[in-house]
Amino acid sequence: MTVVTRAGRGAGRTARGALGAMLIAALTLLTACASQSRQVTLRPLTSVGKGEGALRLLGVPGYVEDGSTDPRVDWVTAFEHRTGCQVSYTQVPNVSAIQAAFRLHANYYDGVVAPSAVAGQLISAGTIAPLNVQIVGGYPALSRTLRSQAAAISKGKTYGVPYVWDAYVLGYATPAVRPPPRTWAALFDPASSYAGKIMLPDSPFTIALAALYLKSARPALGITDPYELDSTQFAAATGLLKDMRRSIAAYWSLDQQAIDGLATGNAVLGAVLPRHVDILARAGRKVAAADPAQGTTGAVSFWLMSAQARDPNCMYKWLAWSLTPRVQQQVAEWNGTAPVNPDACARLGRATCGRYHVADQAYLNEVAFAHLPGTDCGNGKRDCTGWAAWLNAWKSIAGSPAIVGSQPG
Repeated sequence: MTVVTRAGRGAGRTARGALGAMLIAALTLLTACASQSRQVTLRPLTSVGKGEGALRLLGVPGYVEDGSTDPRVDWVTAFEHRTGCQVSYTQVPNVSAIQAAFRLHANYYDGVVAPSAVAGQLISAGTIAPLNVQIVGGYPALSRTLRSQAAAISKGKTYGVPYVWDAYVLGYATPAVRPPPRTWAALFDPASSYAGKIMLPDSPFTIALAALYLKSARPALGITDPYELDSTQFAAATGLLKDMRRSIAAYWSLDQQAIDGLATGNAVLGAVLPRHVDILARAGRKVAAADPAQGTTGAVSFWLMSAQARDPNCMYKWLAWSLTPRVQQQVAEWNGTAPVNPDACARLGRATCGRYHVADQAYLNEVAFAHLPGTDCGNGKRDCTGWAAWLNAWKSIAGSPAIVGSQPG
């Protein structure tokens, strides 16, 4: 585990190994003490008061930066100066580790930044507090699409504030892929000309991408939501992916794997992220990205507040801070993601925001954003395939459990 702590203004530092173990021991003690002295409350605040002086956050590298990694990249120090809330940020190596770390010390952390699947699991477990988004500054500036994400809403209550988002594109090597691909059929059609040179994300949510393709390729299946699949629909999507295995050059889980796949020619076509194509294009590689006509799948990362948060006022102040244009610009640039606040485009530039479709509501309407698959189909029926089956199916497709890294979900 990597731990980023800030003991005070300008005191940011990164520690590994022994310090990580010491922090876990300290958190265990704090957890025990807090459980004896504090009552859990799930009631959202009605107004934001004076900060408590501290804020304890959890997430992956890159989502909270205080200048320790790069002095030019810092959206923590100004927050501390303005609010008096001193930020401590615990980093886990990848999103797969977030849930266990948070649940182990839920009454130590005030908040956690998590992608859709992890957010859904934490909310379902009752470890996340519902939010009063009416008192979160900047929230109305977000697209209705992002504000209404199923991943962060349960029983009519909102549990997460969107932070950044990603969506897949068809990345391809322009000399090898002609004509340019226009639909997901270029990847998923059994008759694809690029068998053996295709790259897919190493994620259970790739099943949703296959389901999105089948939604138009096999309309008789009746797929409406690629994350809510009955047994027949699920079998069709997983069957397609199993049949494709000989066509796959690589399943990528890290940014570098996706970039290397296209850079080396090991793959000439794949479901990748805009930042992968952007990095390669800037390096002079002959690659391009296409937005498939059927739409695409993607995911939002959310800030969530612990149901046992000891510093709720500081957490609400952080939620509002995270949505400011300056912070949105920095986190988007640093992570190669799309900001949720379109006002960040004044700083990011028209070209960057155009590449990521930041202010393109028509595009957002065509993105099937991830949410945790459950047995409840949302139509009164409970015959959909749950998340455990998705995990097991993906293991049988890709050959090993997915370690979620750079890919959305």
